[in-house]
Amino acid sequence: MTPFRSAFLRAVPLAAATLLLPLTSRAQDAGVSTQAKRARLSGSFTPVQVRSSGVSMRTQSRIYGTVELTEIEGSNPRSRVRLTFTSQTGGTSFTAQWALLQGRCGTGSLPVIAIDNFPMIEVGSNGRAQLDAEIALGVPPSGEYHINVYVGGQQLDNVITCANLKR
Repeated sequence: MTPFRSAFLRAVPLAAATLLLPLTSRAQDAGVSTQAKRARLSGSFTPVQVRSSGVSMRTQSRIYGTVELTEIEGSNPRSRVRLTFTSQTGGTSFTAQWALLQGRCGTGSLPVIAIDNFPMIEVGSNGRAQLDAEIALGVPPSGEYHINVYVGGQQLDNVITCANLKR
């Protein structure tokens, strides 16, 4: 083997590695930026005025927590919802409904999809609730949205807590 050919054969792998390293790095960067571009909405549940018993007295709910809606990559519009809250009242377990609505908390808008498409929330006797589920809904790309949590119906009067969402 000639000295020129020997030097050439040693230089080829080094040159190939030098050329491929930036490509590998760009592919990894692309994966990170794709993940970072996933649509996401999040917010904090805050107390709202709720009707007490059958009387028209209104009291402040004492429910605090967080919600996060993150779009799942794929062909079908799907999102993962992670929702937790704690009711300071506690004592009795119950089931609550929730929905994603346009506008800010307190507006009388309708859910973006039928309320039956949102999984139920089980609230334990200790007042804690947690939901981690997928829903057949993409994260809206723009606009103002909020989450209402309902008990005993789907009207504005049945909202026990609400979270304004931000991007």
